[in-house]
Amino acid sequence: MKLTTNSILILFGIFAFTVMACFPITMLALPILKPQQPAATSDSFATLQAMVTQTIVAMTQNAPTQTPVPATATPLPPTSTPVPATNTPLPTATTVSYCDWVTFVKDVSIPDGTKFAPGDTFTKTWRLKNRGTCTWTPDYMLVFSGGDSMGGTTAVRLPGYVAPGQTVDVSVTLTAPDKRGHYTGYWMLRNTYGVLFGYGDSANKAFYVDINVENLPHGEVKGSFYYPSEFNPPLTLYFENADTGEIIQFAIPESTPSYSVLLPNGTYYAYAWAPGYELQGAYVNDNLTMKRFVVRGGKTTSGINLTDWSPYPHSRGE
Repeated sequence: MKLTTNSILILFGIFAFTVMACFPITMLALPILKPQQPAATSDSFATLQAMVTQTIVAMTQNAPTQTPVPATATPLPPTSTPVPATNTPLPTATTVSYCDWVTFVKDVSIPDGTKFAPGDTFTKTWRLKNRGTCTWTPDYMLVFSGGDSMGGTTAVRLPGYVAPGQTVDVSVTLTAPDKRGHYTGYWMLRNTYGVLFGYGDSANKAFYVDINVENLPHGEVKGSFYYPSEFNPPLTLYFENADTGEIIQFAIPESTPSYSVLLPNGTYYAYAWAPGYELQGAYVNDNLTMKRFVVRGGKTTSGINLTDWSPYPHSRGE
């Protein structure tokens, strides 16, 4: 058989493919799979970053979402966050003190709202405590600081030394105004430098006298008879108005050593008569003349004692 060139080439090709079929394809691909040197670090980092970003996006899209709590639903209890212990000390309160400082204790006389007739004279007394750190001396003064003065007195010396923590009664004599109404006068203490001080957190509050002036038509009169025997007989008690001569009388039972009666405002003489014994007793001066006394509305006049008993009438004195 005559082989031509074409036939030889065909046979050689068949043989070559047969041989290649006997080798694993990986051997042929080794040159192709051989790792190449990265062109640049930035290209690899960019590729890695792109892969991470895609992964995060995928995870975010598939992550569960928080279900909002409806407005009517009971809110979950807050979690307690422990507070770390600190060694910072808490601030301490600052103690305030003054050299001159008053604590008001009480009204010794003339409680607030006491009633007086126009022109009545009275003595107001306060009990005060030295709350400060300085001793009050007799050169400290009780002084009028405002409101209604109720008379001409505006300053009175303290009665003595008052050390811190001690109390003292301070008094001032006042006169009720002539017109009806409600009156309040404010008073403070004054130190030797002329500085006023009182009570309260800032030692600047004044204590006060508070009265009502009214036209009260009657006053009370009290006294004893001092009859010259162990028991007095029935008596007739007389009150004679020194200005008008009008006489008001009361019947006093037997064995009644004292009396208490109401009289209209005015100036009076007081005397009594013991019927059947012919003795007159009277409220008298030292010279045994009858002594005047004044009755003021709403006030009690005490000590109108009938001490001098005589078979002769008493003359009128001053």
